[in-house]
Amino acid sequence: MRNKTIISFLLILSLSPLWPIELNEVVDKTLENYRNLRSFYIEFTQEFCEKASGTCQSFSGRIYFLKPNYFRMEIENPKQIYVGDSISLWIYLKEKNKVIRQHLGNEIPFAVNPDIFLKDYQERFNAELKTNQFYEIILTPKEETEIYERISVIINKDNFKITGITVIDEAGAENKFFFKNIQLNKKISKKIFEFNPPKGVEVIEQ
Repeated sequence: MRNKTIISFLLILSLSPLWPIELNEVVDKTLENYRNLRSFYIEFTQEFCEKASGTCQSFSGRIYFLKPNYFRMEIENPKQIYVGDSISLWIYLKEKNKVIRQHLGNEIPFAVNPDIFLKDYQERFNAELKTNQFYEIILTPKEETEIYERISVIINKDNFKITGITVIDEAGAENKFFFKNIQLNKKISKKIFEFNPPKGVEVIEQ
C-alpha cells in the first residue's frame, strides 16, 4: 500500500510543473514568434468604451502586413479601408464617399507589430504576469503619459501568440483588441496594398 502511495505521488509530480513560469520566459517565448516576422494576417474585433459617457463602440475587420512597411486594414460597419506604405496612407470612408490621402515622407504610418509593447518592456514599463486560461501581462508605464495608463497583453498558453491587447488611458477609456485566425509569415501579394480611389469619390490630399 505504501509503495502504491509513493508511485501515485511521483506520477502527480511528473504531470505537474515543478515551478510556475516566469514573466521573462513568457515574454521571450512570445517575442520568438515575431522575431523573424515578414508578414502576417489577423482578423480582429475592437471594442472602445468611454468611461465618461458610458458608451461603447464595436468594430471588426482584418489586417494584412508585409515588411518593410506595407499594410492594409479593412473595417466593417461602417466600411473603412486603410492602405499604406512609407509614402502614402489612403483612408477610404465608404459611407461618406470620401478618400483621404496622407503623405508620410519616410515614416511608417503606425506600428502594426502585435509585439510592440513587449519589446524592451523593462525600460518603459513595470510588468506583472497573471496566469488563468491564458497568460496576461499587465504593463504600467514608468513615466506618466497621456496615451495610456495601463496595457494588458493576452497570450495563448499553447503557442505564445498574442490574442488580445487592451489599452486604458488616463481618462479610463478602454480600447480592446481581440485577435483570431492569426497567420504569421503568410504569403501575401503586394497587389493587395495597391489602392485606386473608386470613381466619383471625393479625394482629399493632406
